[in-house]
Amino acid sequence: MSQGAQQATAGMERPAPIEVPAPPSTGALLVRLLTAVVLIGGLVGAGFIALKWEPRLLPIRVVTIDGEMRGLSKESLQQTIASHITGGILSQDLNGLKAEVEALPWIATASVRRIWPDRIVFTVREHEAIARWGENGLVTADGIVFRPRDGRLPAGLPRLDGADDFAAEVVRRFQLWHPRLAELGLIIDGVARDTRGDWSLRLLGGTELMLGTDDIDTRFERLLAAYPQVEAIGIPTRIDLRYSNGIAVRWLPRASVGTGVDRMAAINSRERS
Repeated sequence: MSQGAQQATAGMERPAPIEVPAPPSTGALLVRLLTAVVLIGGLVGAGFIALKWEPRLLPIRVVTIDGEMRGLSKESLQQTIASHITGGILSQDLNGLKAEVEALPWIATASVRRIWPDRIVFTVREHEAIARWGENGLVTADGIVFRPRDGRLPAGLPRLDGADDFAAEVVRRFQLWHPRLAELGLIIDGVARDTRGDWSLRLLGGTELMLGTDDIDTRFERLLAAYPQVEAIGIPTRIDLRYSNGIAVRWLPRASVGTGVDRMAAINSRERS
């Protein structure tokens, strides 16, 4: 080796040796494991104690109801909510309470929030019934059927009848026909669609209108056109529109009202369909 190379090699520093720590002893590992178990156990125990005592230390004392209510009383709803409270202000399952409230027949939607230190506030929106549905139900403008648990129904509502699956269609027909008949001074007291698909109406005062299953819109327009002529003859008690190009009418002539006289007549009637 040349003298220059020897000098270069002599000038390079050798790397310091790496010290590898000795593995912990078995005793040290056991101490660490026991410490971790104690800490975890302490946390679990503290959580259990907190869940057990939190409802007593931080109870829900006030339930507030926001929103206009007509079908249910706020007091009744507050009692229902109170009966399902199982935790304190921090641990109470608000989603569970919300589900319980929305399961009530009158309630359309509900939301809930906490207010520190002891209050929960519900904001609710009720279904708005436009008519009775069958014997013990109510129906909304969207065709949603609900049945109050107490069986109480608002007075003065028209009655719609049919299978629940057809509620939206019955409501649609009612909303379509009601203003058209009102132009003639007639008020719908009931609309029904039976299991065979036959449509019928009942007017305030008792007049029955039979529309059948086919060409409902055409038959209804025929009724509107013919009613002034029918009314000019007398007070109709039944108008049957289930004909291809005519109607059959049963009415009490004005001169015979109160005498029990009952007459049948047909106006441009042909074979019934």
